[in-house]
Amino acid sequence: MNRSLANLCATLLLSVAILPTAVSAQTTEAAPTSFNPYVPTQASVNPVSPFNLTYLAYQGYLIEQGIPSNSALVDAIAAGTVTAQDLMQAAVKANQISEQTLTDRDYRSALTDQLQGLGKD
Repeated sequence: MNRSLANLCATLLLSVAILPTAVSAQTTEAAPTSFNPYVPTQASVNPVSPFNLTYLAYQGYLIEQGIPSNSALVDAIAAGTVTAQDLMQAAVKANQISEQTLTDRDYRSALTDQLQGLGKD
């Protein structure tokens, strides 16, 4: 009798200790909801400046998308095998910029300037 009472108490204490953790895990995993129909349902991509995109590529953050890093990137830019458009497409695949940025001429122009500046250093 004492043994089953001790088991019952241990089970209750363990349940009380685990329950708040399980409840908080459930509430944090739930997707946030909005009652505003104009809020986009997809996560927005934070805009990355042309300077930062060039830096990310140079540091190797776009290697998985086929963009070389470090001096190989500088050589590819000089050879014309990597262009601003290539870098932008890779950045879209890596979720660094939005797809709408691909048609932004000002962004592409600024990125081209950054890439040309990279080769001059």
